[in-house]
Amino acid sequence: MNLLRIKGVVLQDIYYLRHSTEDLIDVFFWPSVDLVIWGLMTTYFIQLKGPVSGIVAFLLGGLILWNIVWRAQQDISLAFLKNIWNGNIINLFSSPLTPGEFVVATMITGFFKIILTLTLVTLMAFVLYSFNLFSLGFYFIPFFINLIIFAWASGIFIIGLIVRYGMRVQAFAWSLIVLIQPVSAVFYPVSVLPPFLQKVALFLPTAHIFEGMREVLSSGTLSGTHLLWAFALNGVFLIFSSRFFIFMFEKAREKGKIAKVEM
Repeated sequence: MNLLRIKGVVLQDIYYLRHSTEDLIDVFFWPSVDLVIWGLMTTYFIQLKGPVSGIVAFLLGGLILWNIVWRAQQDISLAFLKNIWNGNIINLFSSPLTPGEFVVATMITGFFKIILTLTLVTLMAFVLYSFNLFSLGFYFIPFFINLIIFAWASGIFIIGLIVRYGMRVQAFAWSLIVLIQPVSAVFYPVSVLPPFLQKVALFLPTAHIFEGMREVLSSGTLSGTHLLWAFALNGVFLIFSSRFFIFMFEKAREKGKIAKVEM
């Protein structure tokens, strides 16, 4: 790992963010709109009175935590796509820059964007709806770490697919994580899923995290089982996706497909 090359990619991403309206919209606008819509809906639930008002924290907590997954995954996959769209992919990898250094640099920039998004939506949730995300206490830290790792693993896997199959699979950069959301039980418990999907959810770190979030918000405590499963599964996913990306990249480089990845 060469820190100077990683710094170069980070600076490129930061300069792009400063002058990119679509990036600023992704970081600030869409998360804010989501929060306002879901917040208004939960306000309506509160007005209904009765047991239904108790789900407010679950909905807003799920929304804010899911924004971490969505944002972090897209930061990885879109960073690669932007270099393709700008015709910069050949310049980037004809330099000494390695695939691993590119991914690490993208993670650093993406983490900065996630902190900006998280700060904004957390403040908005508190000011508009009196919801404090940090009522999760210490548990917020392992939840946050696990969601970031899963999102990064998903993003790395997606750019591996793009390297192998080209731009015809670029839609996965937006759609793959959305397909995972229903089985992740972001806004409802795993128990409401059909039996076969409940079994699938057991192998998703996100499902364990959101089940754990609801447990903390309802009882103030958390059994270690959910966190252990989340960390173990994330370790497997991150190793697999990293090896998959490097394998696909090296195969594409050997066959001269990096220059044709735009197709």
